[in-house]
Amino acid sequence: MPKRILVVDDDPGILHSCRSILTDEGYDVETVADGSGALARLRRAAYDLALIDLKMPGLGGVETLEAARRIDPLLVAIIFTAYGTIETAVEAIKKGAFNYIRKPFTAAGLIDAVEKALIHSAALRQSGGGREGSAGDEIVAASPVMEETLQTLRKVAGSDANVLIAGESGTGKELAARFIHLHSRRSGRRLVAVDCAAIPENLLESELFGYEKGAFTGAATGKRGLLEQADGGTLLLDEIGEMSLALQVRVLRALQERAFRRLGAEKLITVDMRILSSTNRDLDAEIRAGRFRSDLFFRLNVVHVRMPPLRERGADILLLACHFLQAHAGKLDRKAMTLGPEAVEILASYNWPGNVRELQNVIERAVVLNEGGVIGRGDLPEYVVGAVGQVATDYKSARAAWIETQGKQYFRELLARHNGNVSSAAREARISRKCFYEMMKRFELEPKRKASDT
Repeated sequence: MPKRILVVDDDPGILHSCRSILTDEGYDVETVADGSGALARLRRAAYDLALIDLKMPGLGGVETLEAARRIDPLLVAIIFTAYGTIETAVEAIKKGAFNYIRKPFTAAGLIDAVEKALIHSAALRQSGGGREGSAGDEIVAASPVMEETLQTLRKVAGSDANVLIAGESGTGKELAARFIHLHSRRSGRRLVAVDCAAIPENLLESELFGYEKGAFTGAATGKRGLLEQADGGTLLLDEIGEMSLALQVRVLRALQERAFRRLGAEKLITVDMRILSSTNRDLDAEIRAGRFRSDLFFRLNVVHVRMPPLRERGADILLLACHFLQAHAGKLDRKAMTLGPEAVEILASYNWPGNVRELQNVIERAVVLNEGGVIGRGDLPEYVVGAVGQVATDYKSARAAWIETQGKQYFRELLARHNGNVSSAAREARISRKCFYEMMKRFELEPKRKASDT
């Protein structure tokens, strides 16, 4: 489905230009001449992006943006300004704008700004707003193993079955949970995540179940627990393998009965929630060692999803790297950033023990340190460069060749599916057209020529 864009400006010429340029790129564009009209549209329909003029009669751009975000808190917006001062831009961004565009603008400048904003919008809506602006909030996949995992996530999202998501640290277990919630019937309610590894054991029980005033020393007021907050929505027990045996007993009872008591309370609270859990531990081994209850495991593990490590996702490495590059460059307003040949070779050959999270951090670091626009060997951490240098030549060559083959096949199929339309194919891949053209150049691919071109 094409991305929906709302353009708000009192200048008919601007509305016509935006509609013409963005429609040619395959977007679904609607235009309106004032802020009040924009708010009326937003009450009737959802948009992926809004382009709003700063100076308009009646409701101004900043006021329109503030009111629009009260209607749709996840709406991403770009402000048009003919004034172009830093103070104006900063004020608009403080009020919630993702970026600003100076008038007059070029078609290329408009398209570039829109693509960056839509990457941000997709990531924000994918996460349900939980980690605003994070470049890692989209599931980007081309490898067979990850495509299979995505199919499983789509299937389980439609049910209310409990799901246990297993995988190494950094593989995207929480992202998978957010994907399930976003595509479930509970997506209109909260996804409440509790990190069982990060909260001290003596506080975790009160965080989960809440407490009444005076339940313990220091409890000056009562507090709703996370289970209560997840009523009607989804509860994610992140890193469930870190939970103590004593607390496992109480959690099991709450899951079985869909009811619990706050600490210090007599009243039973009933809840309707879906349970997702994740772990980087081998829970079968934990059960054998007596550190995890088998009855709780069976309650949580109705459906088991394994998030594959990045070393098994060879075809995804360059795709993810390009995705993160565009996202982080967009945050810092860095334009025309690309991966140089040396960087591509190093990224494709490294083993990524920290998985997707490590790759994202490496790319973010490279964007911050880079000065010339082309990410090179010197922008990558020495430990990554050094580790690749130690890889045996035959293994490195075989791995690079495998990645090359998988990547070429993925982009070839994308182009074929979209009849050679690069803009449309890039949107499906969730990367920019520029990045897509880079991949085409690397894999020596050409878009199909239309019959009218021959």
